[in-house]
Amino acid sequence: MARRPSALTPKQNAFVDGVLTGKSRHASALAAGYPNSSAPDISEAIRLEIAQAREKLTDLTTIKRVDVIDGILDGIACARMQGDSGNMIKGWTEVAKILGHYAPEVKTINVNMNQQRLRSKFEAMTDEELLALQMAPTQEVVDVEPKTQH
Repeated sequence: MARRPSALTPKQNAFVDGVLTGKSRHASALAAGYPNSSAPDISEAIRLEIAQAREKLTDLTTIKRVDVIDGILDGIACARMQGDSGNMIKGWTEVAKILGHYAPEVKTINVNMNQQRLRSKFEAMTDEELLALQMAPTQEVVDVEPKTQH
């Protein structure tokens, strides 16, 4: 496996190559000549070398999202030519999933200082006080937000 030269020892390089070729860490350590299979894990340089090599391999072999969508669109076009509406719909469903159209919407609630004070008051009340507040129809509700003039 071709990698850039590093400051690793030959034994460490053999361990890294073993891990990158798919061997377990234990088997790679034994093949590299380590008496204890956990010895090479201690080195931060080894971890960094493995992480960099994996990142490079991932970049080389990754199929981009656009490539997947193009393939599905080709399948949709073939299904359209054959008059296969079921596969067309399934293809568009997959495209929608990839684009995130089925992802749940994220709602954020911002609480300002006035709302926080009111919340603190309610949290400090006992259950009986909260029930009395809820059941009192004659009390006027006070808006904590100042009214704005338009």
